[in-house]
Amino acid sequence: MPIKPGSSIRIYDSSLATRANFFKGTYNFQSLEFDPLVTGYAFIVWTKIPSWLETELGAGVFQAMTQKNFESFSGLSDIDLATATQQYGFNGNEYHVVSGITKANTEFSIRHQEFSGSPIKNMYQLWVSGIRDPETGIATYPAKYGIEYAAKNHTGELMYIVTRPDANNVGMKNIEFAAYYTNVFPTRIPLGHLNYEMGSHDIQKIEIPFRGNLHISAQVDEYAKTLLDTTYAFRTEGLFDPQDDSTGGDTIVDYPAGDTEFPGKGSGDI
Repeated sequence: MPIKPGSSIRIYDSSLATRANFFKGTYNFQSLEFDPLVTGYAFIVWTKIPSWLETELGAGVFQAMTQKNFESFSGLSDIDLATATQQYGFNGNEYHVVSGITKANTEFSIRHQEFSGSPIKNMYQLWVSGIRDPETGIATYPAKYGIEYAAKNHTGELMYIVTRPDANNVGMKNIEFAAYYTNVFPTRIPLGHLNYEMGSHDIQKIEIPFRGNLHISAQVDEYAKTLLDTTYAFRTEGLFDPQDDSTGGDTIVDYPAGDTEFPGKGSGDI
């Protein structure tokens, strides 16, 4: 069936477009039916990572470190219809017919802030070098962790969610867009940021390129609502308490109280 948004996604009220004053030189500044799309509020949720990463790093460590420490997501590209030219008549006039569609969207990048101790570099170094050792070119994780070499055992799955500015207001259809990536794996061990230049003392950000396959559907939208509602907790300024430093973020976890399991599909070997 054609792609339609899920019931949890914010959808415009098409009846408003029939109002007499709609885009007739001004808005109705009393009813304010339409709001412009404001971007800059987005989240990622890993729903699956290789089990051997969790064996090495600890359960939930990779997810929490990369989801919380997430500064940009790039790589979404438009989906375009492909056309072919048909000629007719003595003049060879042309008209176009649809011949296919180009989905693309198999490459994306995520940028993280790096910290002393290089946790971001080390995590992606483990993932990439487990798939292919830089010295020998062989896959090292199967023998190391006692599992079969297979794409299903070294790829992950990721949800990308864009919301309105009321990011914590999941119950009011605040999700603008959701995309689900399968067959995800990083393609870089980041080392370039460790080069030296005299007099340069920069804070380092690391951009990791990935390969994966994008999916958008009503079912993706519904799953995005569940993940956003169960993965992220928000601390606002109104919660600040100078007499209780636990409200400053140290004890705030990604999962709501009572929810101790990662809400994704799990990361066990298939």
